[in-house]
Amino acid sequence: MKYRFLLTLFSLFILIHPTFSQKIQITANHSDAKFILLNDYDDTDKQELGTGTIEYKLEKDSKNRIKVTKPGFEPVIKEYNRDLKWDKDQRVSLDSRRIEISAEPYDAEIFVDGRLIGKKAIYLVIQKDRFHTVEVKKPGFAKMEKTYYNASDRETPPMKDYFQLKDREVRLEVSPADAVVSSNGISMGKGNQDIQIPLGDCVTVTVNKDGFVEYNKVFCNKESDPEPPTREIAKLEDRLVKITTNPSDAVIEIGGKRVGTGSYDLKVSKNACVEVRVSKDGFVRYVKNYCNQTNMQEPPTTDFIEMNVDEAYTSSVSSDLANVRITVPVNTIHSSEEAWRILSSIITRYFDILETVDYNTGYLTTSWQVQNFQSSIIRTRVIVSSGGNSDQLAYAIKLISQEAYLDGQNQVTVKDDEKFEDWARILKKYEGLIEEVQARLQQ
Repeated sequence: MKYRFLLTLFSLFILIHPTFSQKIQITANHSDAKFILLNDYDDTDKQELGTGTIEYKLEKDSKNRIKVTKPGFEPVIKEYNRDLKWDKDQRVSLDSRRIEISAEPYDAEIFVDGRLIGKKAIYLVIQKDRFHTVEVKKPGFAKMEKTYYNASDRETPPMKDYFQLKDREVRLEVSPADAVVSSNGISMGKGNQDIQIPLGDCVTVTVNKDGFVEYNKVFCNKESDPEPPTREIAKLEDRLVKITTNPSDAVIEIGGKRVGTGSYDLKVSKNACVEVRVSKDGFVRYVKNYCNQTNMQEPPTTDFIEMNVDEAYTSSVSSDLANVRITVPVNTIHSSEEAWRILSSIITRYFDILETVDYNTGYLTTSWQVQNFQSSIIRTRVIVSSGGNSDQLAYAIKLISQEAYLDGQNQVTVKDDEKFEDWARILKKYEGLIEEVQARLQQ
């Protein structure tokens, strides 16, 4: 009867107190991991419980929230409900790594696996046997990138990592799109490029394409220099023509100024035209306009100029008697009438028409005689006037030899004086005229 009474009391006790006080042992997989009791309704710390392994008595009217933490690992929070029956031995594993990542400038963007996570600072959690790639970016700066692994065969991730963007970056937009970009002489490829300028250094950028004038610019990342731009447009607009000639010693002129011999890199600015003249004795002078204008034919990348032999040159001789007043004394054995007759007869053998004849004043001019060639027109005439002093009869003879270049211009006539220039050559058919006059009048 007594035992039955005690059993009844025990049953009533169980009904009134449905749970017993439980004590559990919690062990972490790191001996230096800390156990911290948290407040029930937030994650703030309430009490530090120990490290590695602890014994903990589950409290009544508490959620018994315990955080297990260790630097470099993602904390684990466990909740032990007192109303549940727990095994005495509890194990907690800290497996996920956590890295505190910060970046400067503070407005730099932090990406994880290509997804924007934040700015200035983030926590990166890497689960066991996983990895993540972090990129830090800001326009105008070279990005920084790093991959972190949480694996036994890889380098252990740091607890903290700091990214400081120091090297600058210029987004170079290139036109034409197939132009080649080089940085400090090293080819980067065709089209748009990101140019990186290390801190404290300068970089020389060139953009090339056949047929265009090269683009050159220096970007510096130094305190004493202006900041490089975030974006730069390299637009090749001026054209480049590589001119070579045959013969290789032909003279190349622009605007009357000699610029080269045999070869020349011609620059033609946008919306401009440049006239080039190529000349060499014995060859037809070459004239060409290169234009870099809308609705005009594009200048060639290269131009090989094969010069034609000048028939006017091969039909003439160089002479220091051309366009010079030559005084010819008359031998005293000749009377003035005889000397005039000799002179006139010689000249009329070379020239068909005498334009002016005045024996009394000793003045004679021929009409212009014209000979047409592929590249030029040659006109020739003779002017005779009285020369010497009153004591001796003499004549002054001037053989005028002039050339007018055609150069694709409108037709040139013999009367277009402004187009003719003195020519230091004499057509072969007039070569002996002055020598014959000298010989006949002085013998």
